[in-house]
Amino acid sequence: MNIRQERAQETRAKIVAAAEKLISEKGFDAVQIIDITNEAGVGKGSFYTYFKRKEDVVAEIAHTKFESIHKQSKEQDGDVCDRIASFITDSMEYIKETGIRIAQQWVRGIVDPDNQDGVQKLMYDRRIIRSLLEKGVQEGELIVQTPVEQLTDWIVSEYYGIVFCWALTDGENDPAAAISDFCQGILKEYLNRYKA
Repeated sequence: MNIRQERAQETRAKIVAAAEKLISEKGFDAVQIIDITNEAGVGKGSFYTYFKRKEDVVAEIAHTKFESIHKQSKEQDGDVCDRIASFITDSMEYIKETGIRIAQQWVRGIVDPDNQDGVQKLMYDRRIIRSLLEKGVQEGELIVQTPVEQLTDWIVSEYYGIVFCWALTDGENDPAAAISDFCQGILKEYLNRYKA
């Protein structure tokens, strides 16, 4: 990597760190791009070199966090249900922590068929859940006949449904409590049907 590429990575990292700091302090709606660039100590043009809109920075922050959550879930003690529960409950805690406004922005974006970020997030979540189920089959925790694809779709639908309901009701329910109830109840009961 040459000096120019290193500086570009540093600038991008400064922008992401500044956005994460400001959004966590003030909330998504209160932060403008100029606030992010001022905090990062870079020009506004630098922002647009790496990101088209503020939502793109949030997507980058979230992707990094979800990767960390995924890694932790794979290392989780317990069985396949515990690993899946770890991923979706920790993910939901993070979603709740980032706030209702970001969840609502995400919901608006994901239902837009032209928004590839939403499709990519859905495919990412499906890949993780599927890999955790497949690992359960490979390690002999689940029977070989486990309908991995159907279970993947069902689990992701429940997870997304809870986020959607939270966003649509402007935060009336607690999504973290709802996903925890799902994991401890229906998910555990259902996966027990396929235990080896």
